[in-house]
Amino acid sequence: MAGGTRQGRIDQARGKIRELEGRLLKLEGQLKVLQGQTRQARGQARVRLARLEKTAASQVARVQAALGLSTERITDVLHTGRRRVEKLMRSVEPTLQKSLAQGRDLARASAVEARLLSRGLRAGVKAGREAFRRSRRA
Repeated sequence: MAGGTRQGRIDQARGKIRELEGRLLKLEGQLKVLQGQTRQARGQARVRLARLEKTAASQVARVQAALGLSTERITDVLHTGRRRVEKLMRSVEPTLQKSLAQGRDLARASAVEARLLSRGLRAGVKAGREAFRRSRRA
């Protein structure tokens, strides 16, 4: 259950990263438009557009930083989870190998017992048939 919750958080973080990437692309597009308009503008409009360009550039930088942090966090969580699973597998593997060996031994013993029972059943049927034939002859 904890793994499902962790996976949900990872999926949620990936969704946020995709959302941030989309916002970043939008901001970068707006920044390019502002840069183009700033080059063409004169006077007071140029000053306003330059201010907007700086604001957009700072927003792009913040989103890029947030994406970097989110990516690092997800990577760390994935590595931690992988290490935990590997550690768990290393601790469970000897027990699992022992259980598999016991299962194989039990299957072999059952197969031997089934062969013996089958042989005994065939011998009993054969003896019964011969006894029946003898009783008919006499």
